Amino acid sequence: MTKQELNVKMLRLQRGDEQAFEDIYNDTKRGLFAFILSLCRDYHTAEDMLQTSYIRLRTSIASYKDGANAYAWLYTIARNATLNEINKRKRELSVDVEQSAASFGTYTLDEDGSPVTAVMNRVLNETERQIVTLHVISGFKHREIAELLEKPVGTVLWTYNNALGKMRKAMQREDGYEA
Repeated sequence: MTKQELNVKMLRLQRGDEQAFEDIYNDTKRGLFAFILSLCRDYHTAEDMLQTSYIRLRTSIASYKDGANAYAWLYTIARNATLNEINKRKRELSVDVEQSAASFGTYTLDEDGSPVTAVMNRVLNETERQIVTLHVISGFKHREIAELLEKPVGTVLWTYNNALGKMRKAMQREDGYEA
C-alpha cells in the first residue's frame, strides 16, 4: 500500500469506517511486526506490542492529520509502545534476560531456521536491526527511516551499509569463506 493509499484509509478510519481499519491492519501487520520484533527480540512481546499499537492507533486516530506520513505515524506509535514496554520490563526484572533466556522462554530470531535472522540477532545492535528491518522487510526508503528514527539520512545510510557488511562477514565465516 502506498503512503497516499494509507493516508486515505486513515482518514476513512477517522470518519468511523471499520473496513478501513481492517485494510490498514491487513496491509501493515507483517512489516510492523518485523519492526517491533527487531526492537524487543521477543516473539510474544512483539505480538502483544503489535496489538497494543493497533489499539493505540484506534484511540488516537482523531489526532491524525491529513497528508501526514501515515507509515511514520503508525511506526512511531509502535516504537513508543514497544520501548515503553521494554523499559517497564527492565524495571520489573532484576535478572539479566539475555543470560537467562531459556528460563523465560524467550524467542530468538534464529528459531525460524533462517541463517539471515540468526546472524542479524547475533551481530547487529538494536539500531542496525531496526534500520535493516525497516528497509528490507517493511520497504521504507532511507529518508523515511531517518525521519522515523530521528537520525540524519547519512547516518542511516552508513549504518545500513555497515550492518550489511557485518552480516556478510559473519555469514562468510560461518560458510568457511574469509572476506
